[in-house]
Amino acid sequence: MYYSALLLAVAGSTAYHLSMKQMPGHLNPFFVLTIAYGIAMVLSLGGWALQPEGGTRLGDLNWGVVALGIGILGIEVGFMLAYRAGWNIGYAALGSNALTTLILMPIGYLLFREPLSAIKLAGAGLCLGGLWLLLKS
Repeated sequence: MYYSALLLAVAGSTAYHLSMKQMPGHLNPFFVLTIAYGIAMVLSLGGWALQPEGGTRLGDLNWGVVALGIGILGIEVGFMLAYRAGWNIGYAALGSNALTTLILMPIGYLLFREPLSAIKLAGAGLCLGGLWLLLKS
């Protein structure tokens, strides 16, 4: 499950970026997202029916579900506008993920006690260096 979950995220992200890059530029971004969220809702309801175990009480939800919705909308609109502005599909995704990782590393350390080492910081530095090289040309 450890690696298969990551592979599912990679497959979903690849499909996401390919489809977002192909979105007609004249369409209202919020119209597009409303249709996409409707499709995602139908698929989520199907997944819920196939995997019914786990809590489903609305009272058990916390602020995280609201923040998740806001975050998803920010990601969607941000990438749609970036691609419409002419960003390269590989650079936009890499840049966003590298910068997000740099923001999340100290947050993970401070809030969740996730280990942070010199090796991990060096890896983040290499990612930034690679991103700089990609954007330089």
